[in-house]
Amino acid sequence: MKSYTQHMDDLLVKHITGEATTAEVLEVEKWLADDEANRHYFEHFKLIWEESVQLADTPQVNEQAAWDRFQNRVQTGSFPTSKAKVWSMNSPLLRAAVITGLVIGLAALTFILFQNKPGKVIAMSNIHTNNLVKSDSLPDGSIVTLNKHSQVSFPEKFDNDKRVLQLSGEAFFKVKPNKKKPFEVHTNNVTITVVGTSFNVRSRGDTTEIIVETGLVEVATEKQTILLRPGQKVIAGVNDAILQKQANTDQLYNYYRSKKFVCDKTPLWKLVDKLNEAYDVQIIFGSSALRNLPYTTTFDNEPLDKILSLISSTFNISVVKEKGKIILR
Repeated sequence: MKSYTQHMDDLLVKHITGEATTAEVLEVEKWLADDEANRHYFEHFKLIWEESVQLADTPQVNEQAAWDRFQNRVQTGSFPTSKAKVWSMNSPLLRAAVITGLVIGLAALTFILFQNKPGKVIAMSNIHTNNLVKSDSLPDGSIVTLNKHSQVSFPEKFDNDKRVLQLSGEAFFKVKPNKKKPFEVHTNNVTITVVGTSFNVRSRGDTTEIIVETGLVEVATEKQTILLRPGQKVIAGVNDAILQKQANTDQLYNYYRSKKFVCDKTPLWKLVDKLNEAYDVQIIFGSSALRNLPYTTTFDNEPLDKILSLISSTFNISVVKEKGKIILR
């Protein structure tokens, strides 16, 4: 009888490959919503599954020999072998091998996947944040700054012809140029590809926002690919059929890096959204008429009470703290 973990791994594979029934899709979505840790597990699982599919699609790789070496490293003798048969990713035995390898790797906090060279393995690393923003360097010298409650996963060495990362949450990337190795960020259903540039990615729920500061950024879904230039952004929903470029009209997305809230005729609701994130509070509007009030100012690492006091005096509104909420009236 399968354990609950094995059951969920089977469902995750079906979900990724589009083979899940409606009931199974709902079960996976509920599992993801139940715990943030489940979403992080899924992001890692999906990344390694995609790398495994790339392996299976590479004609010069001897899958059987590669899997034999894999078994010797992580679970010698656990699966029956065949001397002449080359498996496809549709084989139940190979799928079981992939799942078992994933479970072992996740449990050990070391993720193992194959490159195009048979027998060679690489380990995965990750950077994650809880309640603090963190900046760190990647194996190629690029810099990533993660907002709170975010995670990025990547190989310890970028030995392939691409620099591939998986993002959950929000991050700003300053990419070291390398035309021979494009830099790819995967999140939700979106793939972001660059050579050397800087951009912000925010993935929350089913929506992904990409804002470009410098260079060119290619944003692709299964249905469309667009090119973004500095000062442009796109917001992609999982079910959106069309990607639409927009002009980025404010610098509020930068707050977690710069510690500044820069407003230039910015609707008040946008500032409030970022204040709620930055200070872990719940500021709401007592009147919808206040939401679109244009605000021009800069708050440079100010205490929340001071910011609220300035908003109150600027618009002649009251700030009321009530039942764990801050109400603007």
